[in-house]
Amino acid sequence: MKKKFLILIEDDFEIMGNGLGNVAELQYLPALAFMNIAAKHHANLTFMVEVAHQLALEKNVGKSEIRIQKNLWDETILLMKERGFDVQLHLHAQWINASYRDGFFFIDGSWNIGCRNPAEQNLLIAESVAYLKDLLQPNYPDYHVCAFKAGSWGLQPSSNLLTQLRNNGISIILGVVNDLKIPGASINYTGLEEKYLPYHPDIDDITKVSTEDTSLVVLPLQPYAPDVFTLTKFILDRTINLLRRKNIMEYYYGTPIPDEILKFPPLTNNSNIKLSIHPYQTHLKIGNQPFSFLQASFDATINRLRRFDIERIPVIIECHSKQFINYYAHINRFIGYIAEKYESEAEFGTLSSYFKEMEENPKLVRSKK
Repeated sequence: MKKKFLILIEDDFEIMGNGLGNVAELQYLPALAFMNIAAKHHANLTFMVEVAHQLALEKNVGKSEIRIQKNLWDETILLMKERGFDVQLHLHAQWINASYRDGFFFIDGSWNIGCRNPAEQNLLIAESVAYLKDLLQPNYPDYHVCAFKAGSWGLQPSSNLLTQLRNNGISIILGVVNDLKIPGASINYTGLEEKYLPYHPDIDDITKVSTEDTSLVVLPLQPYAPDVFTLTKFILDRTINLLRRKNIMEYYYGTPIPDEILKFPPLTNNSNIKLSIHPYQTHLKIGNQPFSFLQASFDATINRLRRFDIERIPVIIECHSKQFINYYAHINRFIGYIAEKYESEAEFGTLSSYFKEMEENPKLVRSKK
């Protein structure tokens, strides 16, 4: 008998949003450690692999430093599948017009793929799906790209984007989280009609539940607002680690990082600290948080979802393994905590396994019909 909660741990397998980083440091080694941790606790993982960056690497394989990273990326994806983990699609739109000059990638500031013109969206999605199929299907003929995670959570405007994802065989959409608002990227998920459970989205407005089965399913990220005590411990931990951290990125390049990249505008959202009982709004995730924060966020999420009289509830845990350095012990303890404490009511799965469950039982997904 299947358990009530299906824990879906997804990792955004990527380098830095401003184009900095090396596949070896930010992708291969963290993914290897994460796979080892998951295997220790018999947990499943889905790696949402960022392909737009890989397409940029492929265009520049004439440079030896790029060719090495491109090949390591490919081999890492093959290793994920070899070890039994799921691989699905993640895209950061700022890589679309990337250029490589003097040892650095220069990207633009358009983070939200939903804001790109339809031709750019269509081409990037089609090329990325084809890349993963070409890489994996020779060894795994049944491999299917069924899930998509939006880079920087950007899925608006949704009409053409959702249509093209569906046309390319993708069914599961990740990136929506209630009340997330990033004005500079035209992202606004305030007032979701369905905040916690899977739903068929309205093609023209992803924040709305469709009146019919659209063949697409949004799995919302689970919102979380820590209490003051949990937040204080989190801030203290982050402060200590920031003081300890050493900036070694420039040594990988051999020359100073250009100001144009260092000043690349980061995304800002509405998750600033406020004066309230729950002063900070975020969502269920694993990155550079201590065990106490991870534990509190998961417990709060499960306690909230228990009130729903539904036979099967997928729980997305978003991860950024590029942030795991100095936090592997916390992550190992947290995955073990889930496996042990929630063994009677929760089990680990993948987005591919949940896709099959939805095919077998369409009633798992909400619509207005």
